[in-house]
This record gives sequence, structure tokens and C-alpha cells, in this order.
Amino acid sequence: MKAFASALAIFTIQLPSIHSFSCRAKPRCSINLNMASNSEPNQTSSSTCTASRKSKRLYSFDEARKIARGHGFSSRQEFIDYDCAGAYQLPKDPDLVWKDDWRGWDDFLGVPLPFEEGREVARSLVGVDTEEDYMNLIKSKTIPDNDAASRLPYRPDLLYKKEWISWEDFLQK
Repeated sequence: MKAFASALAIFTIQLPSIHSFSCRAKPRCSINLNMASNSEPNQTSSSTCTASRKSKRLYSFDEARKIARGHGFSSRQEFIDYDCAGAYQLPKDPDLVWKDDWRGWDDFLGVPLPFEEGREVARSLVGVDTEEDYMNLIKSKTIPDNDAASRLPYRPDLLYKKEWISWEDFLQK
């Protein structure tokens, strides 16, 4: 049984020309999805699990950023250390894959803005003068992902509790 288990330490799963990924028994995964568009077919993506491999770009930058933000990562290291179960489809080097669109890890992962920057962005929001206006805007999910306001927290009074003075101060025009 032990010999069988060690023989399975590295495995590859091939699904009918759609997915292909390789994993070591416990560490991280490397995924290559072959259903990508043909733009830049020789795009490379590195992995900590296997050597660099050729992969195709599966998503646009905006789609990839939305997926990354949906996972709730709070740092580059957390994103890179994420252990996949076959469904995680983003390269570990998005800064290279989407270098023309890249605006930094905090933007890609949707890390909330620091207090001073967040307050400045909140103050620049048109038609947002009260806590209720702010909450309605954030709940509406109408802020584009490429807008700095998309990185404002839902509850700034809780996230910025050390710096927080009041809603009036945060939204003051």
C-alpha cells in the first residue's frame, strides 16, 4: 500500500480537451486550461508545483480580477499559497500575464484602500453625502472594478476603527 501511495505522489488528470492540471500530493497546484482564446497562445505561467509550462490566457484581466477578488485574498502571498482543488484557474503570475493592465496586487485582489486614501476617494463620490448614501452605493455593486471606489470597504467605520472619527468626517466634501 505504501508503494502505491508514493507512486501517486504526482498525478495528472486529463479531461476531454478542456482541463488539464498537475498536483503534488499536498502542496500547490498548476493548472492549464485549454479552452482559452487564441490571443497570445504562447503565454507562459509559472507554478510552484511544476516547472513553467505554456498556457493560454483563459480570462481577460477584468474577469481574472473579479475571480481573484471573489476569493477574498488579502495579500499576494495568500494568493500564491492558495492550494487548488482543480477549480482555481488563475496563473500565479498575473502581473506578467496581464502586464499591460496590471495596477498592483492590492488592485487585483481588491484589498481595501488605506484609511487616508479611502477617505479621499469617499469624499470624491458624487451624490454620496450620508452614511445611507454610502451604504446604498456599496450595496448596489454598480462601481466598476477599475474604479478606486471599488476598493472602499462596506463598513469603513469598522475597518478603519483606529482612525475613524465619524461618517461626516469620512464623507466631508
